[in-house]
Amino acid sequence: MPHYFFHFNDGKRTFNDAHGVALTGIAAARENAIAQIREMKSAEDQIQDWSGWKMIVGNADGKIVSEINFGRKPIK
Repeated sequence: MPHYFFHFNDGKRTFNDAHGVALTGIAAARENAIAQIREMKSAEDQIQDWSGWKMIVGNADGKIVSEINFGRKPIK
């Protein structure tokens, strides 16, 4: 099963995921990233503007397979 890493960037710095998670493929990795974004946004009430934030999904080879902007509205 492929291993994916979920890094996020706040527009100034990148926070790297050193552990990652094994998932069935890129679609599952994207779903996982969206769930993480939703969780972060609901847990953090100090941040009002998420527009500069993004989740960067990388595979075990270090290749970026997806980037998802947090945006100002929840991702559907």
